[in-house]
Amino acid sequence: MTPTVRCNLRKIMYDREIRTFAEVIRRTGVNRNTIKKLYQSRGIHRVQMRTLAKVCAGLGCSLQELIHPS
Repeated sequence: MTPTVRCNLRKIMYDREIRTFAEVIRRTGVNRNTIKKLYQSRGIHRVQMRTLAKVCAGLGCSLQELIHPS
């Protein structure tokens, strides 16, 4: 059985008072569909590591804060 991972993008956005995907896109340079996948914790296993690194850098968080096992 493959372990399931969850994304904390929703919580990170809340904690940093980021209200829109547009703001996340502006900070990270990652496209809307990928941000939406992460926000909804769907298809995370298909998101490339360099994309996750861009999200972390843009939002000032670690990979461990962004992604965690569920």
